[in-house]
Amino acid sequence: MNNKITKRLVLFFTSTLIIFALIVGSSFLMLFSRQSADIYKTELERRATTITEALSNYLLSEDTTRGMGHNQLQSVGFGTYLRLIDDVAMNDVWIVDKNAQTISVGKGKNQISYSALPEGAVALVAEVFAGEMSTSESFSSLLGSPSITVGAPIFSADGQVFAAVLLHAKAENLTSSAEEGIRILFISLMAALLLSLVIAVLLSKRFTKPLKRMEVTTRQLTNGDFLAQTNIVQDDEIGSLAQHIDILAQKLYAASKESEQLEQMRKDYISNISHELRTPVTVLRGSLEALCDGIVSEPEKVEVYHKEMLSESIHLERMVNDLLELSRLQNPDYIIEKSELNLPEVVEDAVRSIRHIAENNRINLVYENPVTAFPVVGDYGRLRQMFLIALDNAVKFSDQGQEVEVSIASENERCHVIIANHGMGIAREDIPHIFDRFYKSDDEKNRNGTGLGLAIAKHIADRHGISIDVVSEQGEITKFTFTFILRQLEK
Repeated sequence: MNNKITKRLVLFFTSTLIIFALIVGSSFLMLFSRQSADIYKTELERRATTITEALSNYLLSEDTTRGMGHNQLQSVGFGTYLRLIDDVAMNDVWIVDKNAQTISVGKGKNQISYSALPEGAVALVAEVFAGEMSTSESFSSLLGSPSITVGAPIFSADGQVFAAVLLHAKAENLTSSAEEGIRILFISLMAALLLSLVIAVLLSKRFTKPLKRMEVTTRQLTNGDFLAQTNIVQDDEIGSLAQHIDILAQKLYAASKESEQLEQMRKDYISNISHELRTPVTVLRGSLEALCDGIVSEPEKVEVYHKEMLSESIHLERMVNDLLELSRLQNPDYIIEKSELNLPEVVEDAVRSIRHIAENNRINLVYENPVTAFPVVGDYGRLRQMFLIALDNAVKFSDQGQEVEVSIASENERCHVIIANHGMGIAREDIPHIFDRFYKSDDEKNRNGTGLGLAIAKHIADRHGISIDVVSEQGEITKFTFTFILRQLEK
């Protein structure tokens, strides 16, 4: 897969994190800056309030050398005190004298007159002398850099505002705090990005490893290796997919084996048909050539040839009919018409039909039926044909004077139809093959057999859900047992 999934997962994680970082970074910058500005301003207001309280106590002191008035604001001692406050506050502190229209500046700087203030600064001073604490950024031009100014009133003993404190703080302090926050956020996002890349690679390998194994397995399946297995055991969707691929491989393997067997059966079937048809066709052709060439001209011999040709044509017709019959039964689309039947009646009909053949061969046919009724569901004609095939074989392979026994035994919901004879029997190694097509013994009694009778009987039994059990002891007895189940046959 050329690591395509890995690349996609890494790209997905990275893109998601970058988008998340942009959104969080923008929100953080806005909220952090606003929150920092609010905190900074609150802190400046607190400092300004503290300074105003300290100056108020200083200027309103009972010491006569420091009586209240604008002259005291201009005194040497006040300048020293102002510089001390400036150092303690760590910011620029200005004192505005409303009466003198002057502004005292700490750290040895010259005083500033009202006329030097910008419009916004004058408005802030006016608000402060009105008794309100106010904030402005209008002093930036005077201070030479962006700054925030907080103004607080200094009240006299009678509650009048006689001076104002202006506390200046450079905005770069606020900006540095925001920058530090952004730097920390950036470092955190970089660490998260690196971690996400590692996780993406690990997860992608966890996903792609079983997928690659499944890819290899499916390639093996397409190349005909149906024994290939993924051998993946996971309790998730990938594990379920792998399990179904393994099941598919097993079914493909079973299907391939079945296909091979069917192909071999087809080849054997064609070979058997060719072999079985060759003999009568060869005999017919040889006889016709002998007659047409005049090799045989004596009336007696001509008659013998005619009888032999008739016998072979009858055998050929029987074989073709059996082949057609077997082909129909093997076709799953061929429908057998079934109805409710009484099994003993079907058996009795088959026995009655075979009895004259048995008598002609001087075979004693014994029929015992203690069961008067046993209902089954099936095709009357097909079941009769199945019994006739078994009875015909029993008569065929019996010697003169022997008995063919037919009996019906019922137990619970089962009924057994037993057909037995005392002829030559079947070899133990041949019993598993007696229902194969074209299987027949080399006995002279089976010279005219097609080898399809028992195959047809087996297919009839299978279509009716009947089991056939064969027991044979050579020279002793051969017994076919057909077992029916009461009213449980497939309709």
